[in-house]
Amino acid sequence: MNQRWATWRFGAVVLWAVGVQTHELVSTAAFALLVMLFVPPLLAHVQAGTLDAQVRPWRPLIAFIAWSLLAPTIAGQFPDWTGFARTLDWATIPLIAATADELTPRRWKILTLVSVGVLGLSSVVAGLQHFGLWPPLSAFEGLEWLRIPFARVYEPIADSGRFMGGGLLFHRLKFGHVSGLVVVGAIVASRHLTGRLRAAVIALGLLGFVAVLVFPYARMGAVAMTLTAGLTVALVSASPKRALLISAGLGLVGLVVVLGITPLRDRFASALTDQGSGQRTQHLAAGLEAVRQHPFVGVGPGQFRPSKFADPTMAEHVKDNPGKAHNQYLSMAAETGIPGALIFIGLLGWLVAIARGRPYGALTGGAIAFFAVLSLAHDPLFQAPVSMALMLALGLGLKSAGK
Repeated sequence: MNQRWATWRFGAVVLWAVGVQTHELVSTAAFALLVMLFVPPLLAHVQAGTLDAQVRPWRPLIAFIAWSLLAPTIAGQFPDWTGFARTLDWATIPLIAATADELTPRRWKILTLVSVGVLGLSSVVAGLQHFGLWPPLSAFEGLEWLRIPFARVYEPIADSGRFMGGGLLFHRLKFGHVSGLVVVGAIVASRHLTGRLRAAVIALGLLGFVAVLVFPYARMGAVAMTLTAGLTVALVSASPKRALLISAGLGLVGLVVVLGITPLRDRFASALTDQGSGQRTQHLAAGLEAVRQHPFVGVGPGQFRPSKFADPTMAEHVKDNPGKAHNQYLSMAAETGIPGALIFIGLLGWLVAIARGRPYGALTGGAIAFFAVLSLAHDPLFQAPVSMALMLALGLGLKSAGK
């Protein structure tokens, strides 16, 4: 029976890896399935009086979730459904870590191949979208019920005749950010593989790396991925000299791509202007005002809206933004207060610390590094696929040593 439960949990994690790269409903179904599969063992721990021993190692994580949901609520700042769901995403890390402990080497290989296989397919789709070889928008009429943002992959790039590809997620930022995490995972997984399988994973990881650089025009995602890929190579490599050469090579590829593609170079240059960055200064100002007004408990998860803290100069598109300060740390402070943001940063550091020395610990460290850099200009947790992809990477990286 235990083996059967382990098989189902493995299936849920594989489905999760597919869902975060394709559709939110798939990853949400995997989320629900994994939670349900852990109900029986949790009930068994309750009956045996051993639940406290299982929960105690995760106290920093529990503290973050508890503060984020309870502190604002007690103060009358209730989280909305989206904020509640994205906060509970963090509670799945122990479940994913426990599932990782159960995975046999064969199942790790399957999970790796599925993950990088979907990455490769999504990268090819993003390339077709980018070069305008994708079917016209009219081809998807009648499929609105799928709630797939087909229109997002027809955003033109200046006068280049190209478009911002979004892969299987049909969203350029979601594609860039989730794929960046999968690239980090491919680097870590390759350390545990040999022969043709290792070569295939490296090749698909490189395909995803180049795809994120070229197709979605996700500037910060490309920067975060390039920096983190180099760091992750250094973490998993047994040879510092080889790691330095590979990291330098990846950085050189990124630099050549940006400098060699004129529209992409112009887009990176425009990031230095307020207009080119989407009036990020106004988003940041709204976030700071939210923190000024609600410094201790925040406005509640999912409740921050720039329009609620607008001044007369705020642009309409900023007011219409559903909830981003374009800086995850500031958004966290706005929604959970300054103490919540500090607990959050402490949680990230704690996860890095406990991942050290674990066989896949570089996955947790690399994922947090990617997230930390990306969070300087984005709110990765705002997008459900990105949030759930991050939890999957963090949990898998916490596989116990010796298991």
